[in-house]
Amino acid sequence: MTILSSKDYDRNKLGYVLQQVVDVVNNAAAGATGIGGPTGRAGVTGPTGGTTGTAGPTGNTGPTGPTGPVVGVPGPQGAQGTVGNTGPAGPAGAVGTGVIGAAGPQGITGNQGASPGYTGPQGITGPTGGTTGPVGPTGVTGKGVTGPSGSVGVTGPAGAGITGAAGATGPTGLGTSTLFIPPTADPGVTGQVWNNAYVLTISHGA
Repeated sequence: MTILSSKDYDRNKLGYVLQQVVDVVNNAAAGATGIGGPTGRAGVTGPTGGTTGTAGPTGNTGPTGPTGPVVGVPGPQGAQGTVGNTGPAGPAGAVGTGVIGAAGPQGITGNQGASPGYTGPQGITGPTGGTTGPVGPTGVTGKGVTGPSGSVGVTGPAGAGITGAAGATGPTGLGTSTLFIPPTADPGVTGQVWNNAYVLTISHGA
């Protein structure tokens, strides 16, 4: 049996070659033709022959064996285990008795306010009330009747003139007053008064 030697064995044929080697060793142990002896010395090289003959056709490539699976098929998932029993509740912890801290020191008394307090600014005088109502009409002047002239020497009685009634007084005018409280910020309107830290100030506009 001839076993070919090569450093580039096909992985699919490596097992087959190893099996050939094992068979040769086993046959030699059984008395059959075993492994040959060492190769003899090379003979003298003969004369060079004629030109090299035509190269024969390349043989067909043998079929590649099937590739084995890299990873085995995973097994089925196991059944879920049963839920364990709930353990008994632990005893309740003891109630803490914290010590009450000491009372903090009394705060510093604040400064006494100015005495007497500041008097606020005087309010602006309200507008003058409405004009006086119209004068009522003058009553009619009475016309006394002069008596007839008496004879000379005796003066007749003076006529008693009747005074007319006084005219009714006209209605009193209705004056309106408005309480004005100045704003505490500059309104931004020229000529308007505002309260600047208790000082009445005239705005100069925005």
